Amino acid sequence: MSTESERRGQHSRLARGSIGGDVSKTTNVIQFPFVGRTRRAAADGRFGSGLGEYEFSEDELAALCRWFSAMKYAFPGTEGVMIVSHQESYSAVGLYNPAGGAPNCLIAKHEAGGATRFFWSTEGDPPQLLNDLSEITDAHIRAIQPPLNEKGWLDPIGWMGVYAARMIATAVQVV
Repeated sequence: MSTESERRGQHSRLARGSIGGDVSKTTNVIQFPFVGRTRRAAADGRFGSGLGEYEFSEDELAALCRWFSAMKYAFPGTEGVMIVSHQESYSAVGLYNPAGGAPNCLIAKHEAGGATRFFWSTEGDPPQLLNDLSEITDAHIRAIQPPLNEKGWLDPIGWMGVYAARMIATAVQVV
């Protein structure tokens, strides 16, 4: 192995370690979904471990995957976006269909004043408070009535694309 290859390999291992999650010792693949993630502390810019209460848990991400998949099944062409804002203490998933025919909608998880709450909204309507994420995801899946065999409609690869492309909002710096 060349010195350049060794340097790149060391850099890759260090970079993967800063991302979090279980990393293969022989590849640059990070297991999905992440078992542990890191986040930047807003106050001092240092990295801390653990999820913020406003970040979607693994169970919530699984429920969102089923919801996203069911919505795509019912409304072909539906796409999703995700954002996490450590400064504003929220995570959100939005669904939209560029061709129309499906409502633009958003599910958000927000932490404020020591309480974490879920919100649901559609385009043009004010956000509605939810008692639990399943209140909207399960209701939509029941209404859509996808086939019992999830292999025909569950889209974990599409959902992983939404998750992998999520935007992590950073503090805005005024120059």
